[in-house]
Amino acid sequence: MKTKKKAGRRLKRDWRRKIDVTDVDTYLDNKRLEERIGVSFTEKKNEELFHIDVSGKKKNILKPPKKSLDAPLKCLSSLQSTSAIVPLAKRSVKKNKKNKNKSDEKFDKNIKPLKKTIIKKKDAQKLNKILKSKVKMLQLKENSTNNDVFNKDLWSGYREPGQHKEKLINNVIKWLPSEVLNHNAKILPKLSDKKMVHPSQRLCKVDDMKCPHPGLSYNPTIEDHVSLLATIAEKETELIKHEAHVNRVTQSLFKQVSKEKHEQIITEELTEGLPGFSNDTVDVANEDTSEFKAINPPTTRDNQKSIKKRKIQRRLRNEERQRINAKVEKKKISDLYRLRYINQELDELENSTTKKKLKRLQKRQISNISTRRLGTNKFTESHDTFTLPKDLKGTLRETEPQGNIFKDCFESLQKRNILSVGKKQLKLNKKKIQSFMHPAFKITPDMLAEYNV
Repeated sequence: MKTKKKAGRRLKRDWRRKIDVTDVDTYLDNKRLEERIGVSFTEKKNEELFHIDVSGKKKNILKPPKKSLDAPLKCLSSLQSTSAIVPLAKRSVKKNKKNKNKSDEKFDKNIKPLKKTIIKKKDAQKLNKILKSKVKMLQLKENSTNNDVFNKDLWSGYREPGQHKEKLINNVIKWLPSEVLNHNAKILPKLSDKKMVHPSQRLCKVDDMKCPHPGLSYNPTIEDHVSLLATIAEKETELIKHEAHVNRVTQSLFKQVSKEKHEQIITEELTEGLPGFSNDTVDVANEDTSEFKAINPPTTRDNQKSIKKRKIQRRLRNEERQRINAKVEKKKISDLYRLRYINQELDELENSTTKKKLKRLQKRQISNISTRRLGTNKFTESHDTFTLPKDLKGTLRETEPQGNIFKDCFESLQKRNILSVGKKQLKLNKKKIQSFMHPAFKITPDMLAEYNV
């Protein structure tokens, strides 16, 4: 006889260790088999296994049953349990009796209590809103009659018989939000007023081709030719002024020194204080440098100030203080007289600020309309072509050709932010071919003599 092993009985896990669960496992296995294969034939009735054929050869083709809307969705089938075993009962959870609130179904929290109770301000505001909404609903019910007649056709406003499609779209746009219109702009382009524009051409308002000056013709009038030369001269003077300003700000600020003098200055700076390099400009050191000297040395009887000297110093100090106070009071009086000029200064300041604002706005508007820097290089306009009075000819055959139409078109594309500005490449950046001799190749003296090497 085998002796039974004694086990602990204090906790639930100790009880579970020694419980025999074989009968439960066998029952669950049988259930799973029944789900897969079905119930055994011995348990089934004859009516379930066999059926009497009465219909004959003709078969009534039945239509497939329509799917009901109440049926559960297929996508949620993975979440539902497929086993036929009844789920275990949930464990009982302890509930605190202290926090248990008695909830009556008939009790309405939204109704204001009759008794005067202390309520928070937020809760009182919520209750007032609820009560007001209820009062409005009751008023509407009282005012409204049972025999309401609706004569207006809701759909007649959108499209009447023989109405155009554009009118329908305009009526629809009224109640559609802007987000929906922008979203469906690709499908229905008529819904949105926006026009697709190239990003570089969005704000540039420069003409495609610049109209040439009348003074550029082969046989211009004297006035047109003079006006052309005057405009070109103004541009040139502005450029010369700009270059002079740049030179004044950069080169003229620094002294120009020769190379020899520059080297001499560097050597003097580097050799300063080194032994063996004596300079005439260096001052001779004092003899008493080794001795210690106090900043505020003590006085002696000989160096002591006399009473007369001290009185003079005190008098001078008082006079200086009185002078400073007099200046301060004088300034106060002058400020009072200056009050009438303060308003004038404030007006001038306002005018100056408004002018600056206008300048900034103008500059911003010009920058939005003018050409932008699309690449690394900045766009620069080419110089205007002109002819001097002595070079003017009366006929087209004798005139020399000036300018280039293709170049002008190319520059207009760059000016209108369609093409980025590039640099003129004179050299082709081709890789150099590296030539070398194979190590297996043998050179003979006859080969060298043949090629004169």
